[in-house]
Amino acid sequence: MKPKEKCTQVFFTPLGPESNAEEMAAAARRLWDGMKLKKIVTKNALVAIKQHFGEKGGANFVPPAVTRAIGECIRAVGGKPFATDSNTLYNGARSNAVDHLELARQHGFSHEGLGFPVIIADGLRGESQVTLDARGGMLKKVFLAGAGSMAEAAVVLTHVTGHMLSGLGASIKNVGMGFAGRAGKLQQHHSAEPIFSRSQCKACGRCARHCPTGAIDIQAHAILDVHRCIGCGECYAFCPHGAVSFDWNTTSADLQKKMAEYCLAFHEEKPGRVGYLNFITRVTKNCDCMGKGETGLPDLGVVGSFDPVAVDAAAMDLLNAKLDRDVFREFWPQLDPRTQLTHGEKIGLGTTRYELVQA
Repeated sequence: MKPKEKCTQVFFTPLGPESNAEEMAAAARRLWDGMKLKKIVTKNALVAIKQHFGEKGGANFVPPAVTRAIGECIRAVGGKPFATDSNTLYNGARSNAVDHLELARQHGFSHEGLGFPVIIADGLRGESQVTLDARGGMLKKVFLAGAGSMAEAAVVLTHVTGHMLSGLGASIKNVGMGFAGRAGKLQQHHSAEPIFSRSQCKACGRCARHCPTGAIDIQAHAILDVHRCIGCGECYAFCPHGAVSFDWNTTSADLQKKMAEYCLAFHEEKPGRVGYLNFITRVTKNCDCMGKGETGLPDLGVVGSFDPVAVDAAAMDLLNAKLDRDVFREFWPQLDPRTQLTHGEKIGLGTTRYELVQA
């Protein structure tokens, strides 16, 4: 922890090295009480419980018992909870809402299992998104998943992991990437306008019909007006011929900064109405999207805060102190996972100076 200047509170509930789902749920309830999370919920407020529902083949995600427990806490104070995540940019079991909901059901996330609805935040194929002005310097606009943006409050449940591009996957990534619509995911992963392949383009016109700014002209092939393009990704989503691609070689530092700016946009939409819980459990080198079924590190506990920068910094610091090494740099030595924290602090998302409070 850095010297006390302007500190924020981070609450910590320890767990044994091999905690089960009910023990994790009990820890989440203790944090709800210790943080006084009920203050984010007003009567009849629609409250998003944001988390990863797990990829096919993976099992280290925050279990549905935790989600159910938090949902019951929300209901007890008059709120209306719903569990939610957004679709993935890549093809797979979570790239559209139908397959995503089916996989979520298989992992125990269903209305019947939780006692409240499960909603895919960005629509059927990632098209449900809200455009907001960005603040932070990297981006001019951000594209947030519709249900995430429209919720009146949120509790963010995050399984802390490593990540091949950002080094660390915690609350900032869970919100910044996980509550971005398709355009937002594209914007974070690429650094240029879409690229149209003349050889693959069939001039069918579908991309032009779905372009919200009229930036595409169809002649012998699709032609893009880069000055009108906003990088929303609609052409990528709707092209049936694989003729649209991007330059995916965005640097890790840029990606992390963009994630922080997305998290800031979401955080500032709901001032004082977002709580972040990081589960330092079964921490793996790869994120849960990989679906590898990796064996994680021994469980340590759960940290919670209203500050996403502080809660991510605390998760890293506690794990590093427990194992006496820089875990995430060891996972991905070519990446600096603290870039997202330092940029988040710079743009006003939060602070890395925190006081740890036992809950």
